[in-house]
Amino acid sequence: MKNRTRAFTLIELLVVIAILAVLAALAFPAVGGAVSSSQRASALNSIKQISTLAVTYAADQNGMLPEEGGEGVQPFSRLKSATNAWYNVLPPLAGLKPARDHDRLTFHGPESLFFVKGAKYPDRTGSSAYFAYGINSQLMDNTRTRIRLHQIAHPARTALFAEAGLPDEKALLPQGGAGSDLGQPKVRDRRFIGRHNGAGIIGFADGHAEVVPVDRAFDTNVVRWELAAN
Repeated sequence: MKNRTRAFTLIELLVVIAILAVLAALAFPAVGGAVSSSQRASALNSIKQISTLAVTYAADQNGMLPEEGGEGVQPFSRLKSATNAWYNVLPPLAGLKPARDHDRLTFHGPESLFFVKGAKYPDRTGSSAYFAYGINSQLMDNTRTRIRLHQIAHPARTALFAEAGLPDEKALLPQGGAGSDLGQPKVRDRRFIGRHNGAGIIGFADGHAEVVPVDRAFDTNVVRWELAAN
């Protein structure tokens, strides 16, 4: 007797393909959510660490916080001369490499304290260091002098470090955000960025860090950016 081709083979194949498509549709959001959570957790850890190191540094420096580290995007050659900049004085406190000891490849790499997962870095072969987070420049007075930690009236609500936009991330900046000189080692409210589903990481002057939605970053009950007297 001759073997007969089953009439349902094609139908069964289509059913299997449909089932696989449904499973893929269910799996992809879960994978995307896991990646997003991983990126957020990594950024939270880095900014909490740098904020805690700044508090430790201030305790050893009679309350003095480190310097911002220059105006505008910094060439790698200039990082070496910024002796008191936060990116050079804080990492060694945790046994990590300061910015001045990085090259253009390692600075933007995953082993660097300055690396932020999910940030859209420019070409890694360029001559400038792009910071995906920075120290809050609004804490400095008009003379750009360093301040002391005890001058901050509300450390648990005052931003010390925060995620900052890069040149290819202008769409993620708050409405009316400052779109120039993105990637410099300092940040202000208008350069704060929502990389994590509309939220970003802020490290506060008491050493803790939080995920803060961009639309709440201008509420002084949530975040203070300036050196308020009360």
